[in-house]
Amino acid sequence: MNILKEYKHYYTADEKPELVEIGEVSYVSILGTGAPGTILFYQKKAAIKKFVTILEQQYAKTDFAFSSKVVEIFYWFEEEKVGYVDIGNFYTTVDLDLLLYRIVISIPAFIKAETIQEIAQTANLPFAKDFEHFTYTAGTCVQLLHKGPFAGELQTLPILQKFATENGFKKSGMHHEIHLTPFESGQSQDHLQTILRDPVSKKY
Repeated sequence: MNILKEYKHYYTADEKPELVEIGEVSYVSILGTGAPGTILFYQKKAAIKKFVTILEQQYAKTDFAFSSKVVEIFYWFEEEKVGYVDIGNFYTTVDLDLLLYRIVISIPAFIKAETIQEIAQTANLPFAKDFEHFTYTAGTCVQLLHKGPFAGELQTLPILQKFATENGFKKSGMHHEIHLTPFESGQSQDHLQTILRDPVSKKY
């Protein structure tokens, strides 16, 4: 099973803002703090890709074989410390040293937390024991496809914010970025395609 092809709806977005419904998804994940793009950030990103490769090998040549390569990241702030941070100014309102993140790669629902823990105990990888099973139901979300460098998101996110506001929604969960294009530190970012997705709820 190719996760990317099997769940095409999840990995597809238009360049114009839109509303989508996202159900429960299972992931391998690792937590982090601080601004994205640090050496530690990229070390964790590389390690989770290797971890999932090991997981894929566990099920290779069985009826449960799968492939999952797309790296995703959830970002959030502790609201009790910094207050409410909206979609449009997510990266510009608060010191990014206070940012929390969870790097994830989607896995089939049949893989349970116990399997992740078993591999974490034996894998000879950096951060191996920090990997964990994570499930999340985003529900109603606003999203769009951002093309180009990550820095351009500072202009794209206000577009998503405007769409949410005009449709009577407010941000209600973690900011979610799906990196459809493989990327490593130091590479050109001109070709990147990134889904920007934010859970929302109706304003009352």
